Parts: sequence; structure tokens; C-alpha cells
Amino acid sequence: MEIRRATVADSERLAEVYRSAYQENRRLGFPAKAGSVTSDTVSNWIRNDRLYVASVRTEIVGGVRLEETDPDRVKLSRLGVHADWKGSGVGSRLLDHVETLARDQGFATVWLTTPGEHPYLPELYRRRGYEKTGEYPLDYRDYDEIVMEKRVGSEDRRT
Repeated sequence: MEIRRATVADSERLAEVYRSAYQENRRLGFPAKAGSVTSDTVSNWIRNDRLYVASVRTEIVGGVRLEETDPDRVKLSRLGVHADWKGSGVGSRLLDHVETLARDQGFATVWLTTPGEHPYLPELYRRRGYEKTGEYPLDYRDYDEIVMEKRVGSEDRRT
């Protein structure tokens, strides 16, 4: 498996990956915009944020986005693995990759939001060292999310 920075040429396939990945959440009652994302939207994410793709034999099978929100914090979002590849370690490898990048780039904390009532996502992140630090109410959804954070570096590394 290779993990690399996404390019605009990856937009269509990555949009397909997200639509596949987020269908399970929709079935569980946690619909997200990524479940119907277009390649144009993914192209904008690639241009404006840091998007990374996981590929196996040149086939893109997963993706994740990082957004700098503060000088010492980065937000992890849009972690998605194509349904055909779930359970094969792609998500863990993507998380490992971006957590290492965040630390190496001097960020102290990686944070994310996830549905608090989701049957397995909060626990998955807890096992990876993320702790719930707050609530993240959603006015436009029938569910709310929680904020989870993980320390990946020291606060004084960033200049």
C-alpha cells in the first residue's frame, strides 16, 4: 500500500471512494456530506487542504484530509475507505500516516469530530489514543458529534 498526497487528477476516484465509504454511516443513521460528494468538491479540498490517498496497485482505496486550524492543532477529517477495502488496515495506515505528518510538522494535537452515538467510531478513535474533549452540535443533522483529540507532539516545537 502506498500513501501519498492527493492531486486533482485523483478527484473522481477519490469521490467514488468517499461515496462508497460513507454509505455505511448513512445506513446507520449518520448521513454525511461525503456520502454524496462530487469530484469538483474533492478537487477543492485538494487545492485548499492537505488530502492524502491510499492506493493498492495504483487503485485509490482510501483518503483522509488534514486542515490546519491553529498554529499547534490540525483537524483530521474525511477519513474514508472504500467499502471493498474496509477491515484491511487501510484506515489504520492512513491514520498512522497523518498523525506522523502532524507530529513531524510540529503540531501538538490532532483533533476530529465523529458521531457520539456511532456504534464503533468513537471506540476506534479511543483505542488509537483520542480522548473526548467536547460536544460538537450539528444544527443541520438529526444527530450531534463529539470532539476527540490526540496529542502527537509538544506545544513548543512549532515556530
